[in-house]
Amino acid sequence: MTSTTDSSRPQPRDRHTGPLGHYWFLTFEHARELHALTKTCQRKIDPAHFNVTPVDGLHLTLDRIAHDGASAPEQRASIATAARQICADQAPVALRFERLTNLRGAVGFVASPAESVIALRDSLREATLFALPDAQVKDSSSPPHVTIAYPIYEGLSGRAAATAEAMNATIEGIDVVVSEVVMVALEQRGNLYSWQIAARVPLKAN
Repeated sequence: MTSTTDSSRPQPRDRHTGPLGHYWFLTFEHARELHALTKTCQRKIDPAHFNVTPVDGLHLTLDRIAHDGASAPEQRASIATAARQICADQAPVALRFERLTNLRGAVGFVASPAESVIALRDSLREATLFALPDAQVKDSSSPPHVTIAYPIYEGLSGRAAATAEAMNATIEGIDVVVSEVVMVALEQRGNLYSWQIAARVPLKAN
């Protein structure tokens, strides 16, 4: 008997497990309004197709510093020192979250204004390249964002877009002020991410 493959069956994503490297993040441990809004939205997301992000895992990726194993502790210490100097006059960043979008199959909040995020990213990149000139920094094709759900299967962009559109009509926007940047050692575990903070870079108080 000849077996056939059901081509319509959803294909699981190719999921990496293990260290990814070091990155610059904004994290939102104390952003209670963002946590509440995220939980409200996540209750409307189909768990058969998406893994939701724990609220203590919400983050905004600013830039990559180095792949796993591509930087030494001394280099990362120098990068953190340079970042603190460059960001000494950087005011805290005020972000607004009021719209969800499809992020290549994931669902996430768009962070605005994008210009503020990009300006902070550029300052941190200057520090990274000062201490590690061959750093493999990465420009993203996506707008600055905070992912609240990751796809379990390939080919879920349409479902993610429809999910985001359905919720956008009812979302009331919130504002979050971020007063520090963190350097993290990032790991991927299936569809989700975890990290250890390697350095903190405070932004100047108003």
